[in-house]
Amino acid sequence: MWVLIMTDLVKVAIYTRISKSNMGQDIDRQIHDCKEYCKRMNYEVVDVYCDEGFARTTRNRPSLDKLIKDARQRKFKLVISDELSRFGGTPKVVLDLLEELKLWNCHLVSVKEFIDTSTPMGEFTATLLSAVSKMELFNISHRVSSGIANARRKNGGEWGRKTNLTP
Repeated sequence: MWVLIMTDLVKVAIYTRISKSNMGQDIDRQIHDCKEYCKRMNYEVVDVYCDEGFARTTRNRPSLDKLIKDARQRKFKLVISDELSRFGGTPKVVLDLLEELKLWNCHLVSVKEFIDTSTPMGEFTATLLSAVSKMELFNISHRVSSGIANARRKNGGEWGRKTNLTP
């Protein structure tokens, strides 16, 4: 005798973020990639949360706050994000958010890095990558400052493009 067992789809939320909408960044790509992942995994997307114009180090973001509130209400089991850095950019922010989600039996999946924080290894990897990301942010900042100082030294204290304005 055959028995058909219906299983519920896993309910998920998608979280996306861009720091500046006027710098050529497009949130639509993140949404598309996350929805494609959910389709492959047969997940039911409950809602899409988008923050535009917020740095990755900022904890207080309107859509992220709504996502946490909805996680408390158990509207979904997983949060799908394109990259870990879209969710949080410093180890403290990432760990705090992961702990808060865990309180409500909710976890994060990062599509690009193949991280699933429902496992101890996934949680460890998320923590490690957020620390590496913070170091890279420091390195980029240092290289930019060094490059500006070098340009000023070479150009008598000035740097940047020459003006095209005439007197």
